[in-house]
Amino acid sequence: EAPLTESKLGTLTVDDIRVILAGDFAEQSCHVGVDSEALKEAVRLLWGQGVESRDFPVVDSSDQGNIPGGIRVAIAANRGENLDGHFGSCERFLIYQVNLTTQKLIGVRSTVEADAADDRNAARSALIADCQIAFVQSIGGPAAAKLVRAGVHPIKKPKGGPAREVLIELQSR
Repeated sequence: EAPLTESKLGTLTVDDIRVILAGDFAEQSCHVGVDSEALKEAVRLLWGQGVESRDFPVVDSSDQGNIPGGIRVAIAANRGENLDGHFGSCERFLIYQVNLTTQKLIGVRSTVEADAADDRNAARSALIADCQIAFVQSIGGPAAAKLVRAGVHPIKKPKGGPAREVLIELQSR
């Protein structure tokens, strides 16, 4: 059932996946053409098994990243510690505390719950409202307006790149 949430994904079974894949033919016990082991692996991934730290950067939990003279920066990310996401479709935001000489990754915020909201862009804006800057590969006009209203300045970097390099460039300015 909609909306899709992490907790709902954690309850799916192999039989549920078979029914979903069979669609309108599920009542006729239609064979889905996917072997049981592949379905079991898919269910394990949906449950979060085997993905805990696969591509998540390590968060510096010391002192919540409070750096003297620092600002909070959100980076739209899909994989690893990279600026590689569109504001409206990235999987997560990497949250850094940055000053002229130091960078600390202080959080990784999933956008799954925001995507279930009636107004996804407003929910994503609220998710990073404690930041002063948000780096994104792209962002639409209405989404940018909502982000600005939340007090966050969006900066587009279409080529993206490693998050730490984007932050070094920010520090140099």
